[in-house]
Amino acid sequence: MIKKCQGSVINPKNDHNTPAVQTSRQKITLTIISTAMLVLCICGGYVLLTYNFLSKTSHAASGPTGQVAPSEVNKAAMIDGYQKRVFTDGQGHSLPYYLYQPAHYNPAHKYPLVLLLHGGGERAQPHNTPAQNRDLLFKQDYVKVWSDTYTGAHNPHIQQHWPTFVVVPQVMFPHQWVNTPSREGSYKQVPHPTTELLMAKQLIDSLQKQYTGVDPHRLYVTGVSQGGYGTWDMIERWPHYFAAAAPISGAGDPSKVDVLKDLPVWAFHGAKDPIVPVWGTRQMIAAMRAAGESPRYTELPHGQHYIWGEIYSLNNASNPVPNFYDWLFSQKN
Repeated sequence: MIKKCQGSVINPKNDHNTPAVQTSRQKITLTIISTAMLVLCICGGYVLLTYNFLSKTSHAASGPTGQVAPSEVNKAAMIDGYQKRVFTDGQGHSLPYYLYQPAHYNPAHKYPLVLLLHGGGERAQPHNTPAQNRDLLFKQDYVKVWSDTYTGAHNPHIQQHWPTFVVVPQVMFPHQWVNTPSREGSYKQVPHPTTELLMAKQLIDSLQKQYTGVDPHRLYVTGVSQGGYGTWDMIERWPHYFAAAAPISGAGDPSKVDVLKDLPVWAFHGAKDPIVPVWGTRQMIAAMRAAGESPRYTELPHGQHYIWGEIYSLNNASNPVPNFYDWLFSQKN
């Protein structure tokens, strides 16, 4: 016979509600919360320390005005001493470019800057890889010659004699610096520049703000073929911006040369050029001289289109033009 227990009946289903159990649960809960808070504090402290470290490192690498310190440049991302970059304007248009920064750059010193405008064959192609488009430029000695890595037979050693910034923007096909057919020679300038040419000028504006060592009185522009057109077009639109210009195998608008009266210009063309007619440059020089200006003009009697090896003293030059770089880097405005 089973006897009934008198007094309180213990119900196994309700023993977790006893005061002792409740106290135990509260202690466990407090322990979990305390541990979680400790872990969060440790993680937060680590993140804060990491942020402060990276901020200090970034500030040290950038310098007071945001320019890249030479010792911090990513050498692996460079080609022939140039850094690959992209400029974006206020409308969201982008222009890839390559920047050469002088070795041992010191923001307290002043350095010239050369804007180099490429020819039509060096335009980026939409279906190319970035490396293929880069190679379109850097297979050309006229791009590499400005770097201290250049080793051509007639090496002018530009960076050793005239440490300088060099900027080489790259247009995407089918765009070009000036919207005029190359085979037509001189042309009538339209009121507004192409987007690409305007961005090239805005890019130089931007670099002068980023690199306080750029000398605003020694900005130079030179270019070949379509870049020769771009050179003429730039100086006729912004005649007081550059200290000197050297257009090669190009042409401009002869009716606008009056604005060039204070600008040193040295133009070059091959007398037998089958691609861009030599009379385009002849007309520009004749118009400048008629306006009382004194441009330099070198016409290569047997030269065809690709004469820039002679001007820039490249590896394929048979008779390099003497004193070109001395003349260019001596100009100031």
